[in-house]
Amino acid sequence: MLHVLIDKTRIVGPLQKVQSIVDKKTIMNIINNVFIYTDDENLYIEATDLEISYRSRISCEIKDQGAITVNSKQLYEIVREFPSDVIELRENENCWVTIGAGAKAEYRIGGLAPDDFPKFRHITSENYADIKSKQLRALIDKTIYASSFDEKKYALSGIYMQQLETDQESGSADVSILRMVSSDGHRLSLMETEIEAPALKLDDGVIIPRKGANEIRKVIEDNDSARIGIDENFCFVLSGEDQLIIRLIDGKFPDYSVIIPKTRERFLSFQKEHVFNALKRISILCSDSMFRGVKASVGTNSMEIESLDKNLGEAREIVDIEYEGEPFEMAFNAKYMMDCLAVMDSPRIVLTTNSPDLPCLLTGEQDKGFLGLIMPMSLEKE
Repeated sequence: MLHVLIDKTRIVGPLQKVQSIVDKKTIMNIINNVFIYTDDENLYIEATDLEISYRSRISCEIKDQGAITVNSKQLYEIVREFPSDVIELRENENCWVTIGAGAKAEYRIGGLAPDDFPKFRHITSENYADIKSKQLRALIDKTIYASSFDEKKYALSGIYMQQLETDQESGSADVSILRMVSSDGHRLSLMETEIEAPALKLDDGVIIPRKGANEIRKVIEDNDSARIGIDENFCFVLSGEDQLIIRLIDGKFPDYSVIIPKTRERFLSFQKEHVFNALKRISILCSDSMFRGVKASVGTNSMEIESLDKNLGEAREIVDIEYEGEPFEMAFNAKYMMDCLAVMDSPRIVLTTNSPDLPCLLTGEQDKGFLGLIMPMSLEKE
């Protein structure tokens, strides 16, 4: 029967990571649990919701080998608040588990035999790319916000990932480009980064579900590097002692390139903080928390922003910009603009648009590889 001594700091991290994976609403009681088992030298923790599976290897002192499943939330909360730095886990009769620290503390919780716990998928790590964790985190952070929450837009409910070959004449043969794209139909976010070749073989790209992308961020957080790969219709991530396997979305991501303007005619730039704060204040008088329509009147070196929703009141602010062209007006969803600005690192933003009926694009010098796109709103009623 399972009997181990383990440092609290080694086990609390993996248990914390699985809390958002475990499906607490399922009628399958066993996947409310974490699967704990040993080999000669290590303790393993597994969790799954049948779409995402996680496994972590933890070094510890093995007194006796064994395997058991216990409630994920209960075990995590006990371990997190446990008064000792060294924790004893011991399996008892009838699948009960004792969590103790000698005579100082002892907790007993009921578990289940691991026989029916879903098997962790074996992956063939042939199609993969090694990437720095900060690069992978940036790819996800700068795209996930624009993915769709609409269940009818299944193919847009995640992040599209593709690998692009560099131009042999202008680029290095040792470098490939990994790109992620997301869209909810009203906005689009694109982020790409260079990685060492050989990289992923993605003929048509794949779609990583939003929940899976969030779990990737957590798994890579404490490590400098990660390996991300594709095995059939699964994405896998290896980072440190953690493994993550995610079922990909079975759908076709739209051809996003058709909505990105090929030419750019009107350029203006502004301080991110100034425009973000103005939009935030104006949004106070918008009755709909999601659709906060604003009109921007652009003139020489200034932009007047006003709310389109007059039900709760009227708001207007003028912000300084850099622009020398012909005056024009455009309307957009303030929330979409704020969401995009929030993930950008550049203090000064460049906005380009060709006409009020076409998308506006957001870029910045300190956001290499990033492009934010926001579809316009109609000004006909104004």
